[in-house]
Amino acid sequence: MPKPHNFCDGVLLMELVTDANGDAAPRLNDVEFTPAEARLHHATLIAEVVRMLRAGVVHGDLSEFNILLAADGPVIIDLPQAVDAAGNNHAGRMLLRDVGNLREFFGRFAPELLRTDYGGEMWDLYQRGALYPDTPLTGVFRRRHGPVDLGGVLREIGDASAEEAARLVRMQVRR
Repeated sequence: MPKPHNFCDGVLLMELVTDANGDAAPRLNDVEFTPAEARLHHATLIAEVVRMLRAGVVHGDLSEFNILLAADGPVIIDLPQAVDAAGNNHAGRMLLRDVGNLREFFGRFAPELLRTDYGGEMWDLYQRGALYPDTPLTGVFRRRHGPVDLGGVLREIGDASAEEAARLVRMQVRR
């Protein structure tokens, strides 16, 4: 990611990301790739998404429009809509969309990528506490189908309601 230099009134000033000629790096959307380049950049970005997820962050709007191709490889930009992976109920869906966007874009150049599901695999490992930067990903994920534990869902809702009620009581005591 580009190095931040200054932040003022909601505007973040970051270093200029450049290509091999020292010019402003293009967005991925403005570049054509060979199949080998597409596979390489896809793998690099999947690894970066894993690193972000391990840090508890989901980009939330990752696509070929929010990635620059610098001299040393892809650079993810535009993070204002990033969310807390553990604290946002939509984080899983956002991660699947982010990774799906990468699959669809790079799949135009390397069609075998269209048959992968790194997002599902990654999110499943993350939820189980088994995702690490060096976790080998296969791109294969089989969604589990079966009955929903409705009792467990209702218990979670009840626990959350009880926690909120306790928080409100604490707030009244402080006043």
